[in-house]
Amino acid sequence: MVKKGTVAMYDYGTRENKKKYGQANPPEYDFTRIQKPIYLYCGDEDWLADPQDISGYLLPRISHTVVENVDLTDYNHLDFIWGLKAAADIYYPIVKKIKADLA
Repeated sequence: MVKKGTVAMYDYGTRENKKKYGQANPPEYDFTRIQKPIYLYCGDEDWLADPQDISGYLLPRISHTVVENVDLTDYNHLDFIWGLKAAADIYYPIVKKIKADLA
């Protein structure tokens, strides 16, 4: 997304793409087809899924199904896994939502 402004399937190169996908370039994922509720957690310091990509590309395509959009201050991509506050800010709230849905 960062380099091409899209989110596409894996690019095998033109020849293999033609075999696999029937076209020279990999097809884009159609996020508008998602029909399940989405709880989106975003980090404002994320360099892989940066805020511009989220707000400018992803959110317009999934806004019809976003239940909650949580913007996490000072979180980068790795903080979602190794961040010292990840359990309190992300994991526990997600588990709480899952438990509530199962109740």
